[in-house]
Amino acid sequence: MQLQKGQTITTEITKLAFGGRGIGQLDDGRKVFVEGAIPGDKIECTLTKIKKNYAEADLVRIVAPAKNRIDAKCKHFDRCGGCKWQMLEYKDQLKYKEDQVREALAHTGGLADSADLVKPIIGCDYPWLYRNKMEFSFGNESKDDAEVRVGLHPAGRRVDVFDVEECFIGSEIAAEILLRVRTFVRDHKLSFYNHKTDTGLLSSLFIREGKNTGEIMINLVTCSSEFKHKKEFVELFQDLPEVTSIYWTAIKRKRGVPTQHYENLLYGKPTMEEELKRPDGTSLKFKISPQSFFQPNTKQAEVLYAEVLKAAELTGEQNVFDLYCGTGTIGLFCSNNAKMVYGIELNESAVKNAKQNMILNGIENAWFKAGNVDAKLYDIPAVPDVVIVDPPRSGLGEKVVEKVCGFDPKKIVYVSCDPVNLARDIKFFAERGYKLSYVQPVDMFPHTYHIENVALLVR
Repeated sequence: MQLQKGQTITTEITKLAFGGRGIGQLDDGRKVFVEGAIPGDKIECTLTKIKKNYAEADLVRIVAPAKNRIDAKCKHFDRCGGCKWQMLEYKDQLKYKEDQVREALAHTGGLADSADLVKPIIGCDYPWLYRNKMEFSFGNESKDDAEVRVGLHPAGRRVDVFDVEECFIGSEIAAEILLRVRTFVRDHKLSFYNHKTDTGLLSSLFIREGKNTGEIMINLVTCSSEFKHKKEFVELFQDLPEVTSIYWTAIKRKRGVPTQHYENLLYGKPTMEEELKRPDGTSLKFKISPQSFFQPNTKQAEVLYAEVLKAAELTGEQNVFDLYCGTGTIGLFCSNNAKMVYGIELNESAVKNAKQNMILNGIENAWFKAGNVDAKLYDIPAVPDVVIVDPPRSGLGEKVVEKVCGFDPKKIVYVSCDPVNLARDIKFFAERGYKLSYVQPVDMFPHTYHIENVALLVR
């Protein structure tokens, strides 16, 4: 009998795909991908997509749960689009992530010895309350809901918003701030921005926290150039000494034109300060503005960057290229072990922050330039001994790999958040004479499928 969309079937989940979905099997041998299912679950699911080689389905019910399935800690687990792996013990999450890195290297990278090349994953010492940045949205639960909600989007829904009453990856102080803002919005009968009608005020709320400094930045984002309750908004947090910066950001959207952000400092310092601790006991300070990128897990960022430093084996005599350097965190982290660090980053604001952070920490052996890595790589006034790359999720691509190899660096340290694209680029490097020494997975985001890796390539 031919399978049809909408048909309900029963299957047993045998593994997890990268992206977090469970994989079962149809009667004809095709794989079926199901959100919310884990290996060992026997489930009923409804087919939503049927292709020649695979199918996708929505979970209807768990007929028999896997032995290692646990109750999620968060009350919002069944509807939230965030921590999709809370039904797994943390040790099991780590195992699945490590397996997925090995599988990507074998299938995409063509590495038969992938099992030996992947080191045991480094997990978080405490896998809760780790995020230093939370973004909450304003909206309704549905078109029939008259209440303004302040929280997160349900899984698979980009418009609807539900009230977040607890979140175990943020922090207790962030939860308190969220509650105060929700009460403030309802007391003042403020509206939320509606994308369809291009009307309304409130867009989002950002809460950033210095996990090592205790400083907090609050940023209320509106889609209007007017906000009449600035004074009252600031007064909400006057009894919280941790709050050192309060911003109101007005954004302007126009079809075909990049979104413009107009930041208005309502209270406190223009930047929030955070610290990163190096393995040698020294620390780096970073000034973070509302639009700055900073690794969302401060404690695990220290672990990740320490692994980069370990792979590079710097002695103070090497020139280091830090490509896709962002705000310069990796390059500055390595600077006291390098002769000179040269960073390139597309985002001009991030490069400005990198230069400020260099000055803030009294670092003189670093150089940063704004521009596309592909176009500006030859502008660097040096030849690298070590190249560190931390590209976007899409990876480097063959063109950039070719240019990096043209410098003939002794080592390439590749930081990646996507094991499939990492494996693809490792294959490109291998075709040009570089050998993968190892891959070190680092879990930056417990209870999600995301995984960071540090790969060392040598010639």
